[in-house]
Amino acid sequence: MSDVLVVGYGNTLRSDDGVGPLAAHVVAADPRLAQADVLVCHQLTPEIALDMRGAALVVLIDATTTAPPGAVTIRELGGAGATAGTTAGGAGAGRGPTTHHVGAEALLALSRDLYGAAPAAFVVSVGVADLDPGEGLTSAVEAALPAVADAVARLVAAHRARAGGGPGPA
Repeated sequence: MSDVLVVGYGNTLRSDDGVGPLAAHVVAADPRLAQADVLVCHQLTPEIALDMRGAALVVLIDATTTAPPGAVTIRELGGAGATAGTTAGGAGAGRGPTTHHVGAEALLALSRDLYGAAPAAFVVSVGVADLDPGEGLTSAVEAALPAVADAVARLVAAHRARAGGGPGPA
């Protein structure tokens, strides 16, 4: 198991909402990120906290409606003060460990509370244009996939440099 976990999530049957899983496939094929463990899932669930327990860095990839289509943003999650009841601020965000779907910050808190694991964690988001039923991404979001892999590679390289493992791949 790697010390880096990348989780791409979203609904591939709702157009651009599928950017997380599709980006995760791009990340998994990127030689700069060959040492990372990559998960692809429909939504964040409490079970992912188990995968997070061995990671020093977790990168979550998802769609956002708060950025222009194709824009890639990075947000650091605050693990120290988060609790299982906190949410990432989106619809369907978790209300605690007994729900089927949890938000990013609640998942990080769950990993800390259950396993004592508090990895550095980031959300890489891609602005979306279309969330209607359908398969495939709009051109702006599809064009952003290489930028998502670049953002993840930069986060991993910075993590490795901080951990004393040298600059790593960039």
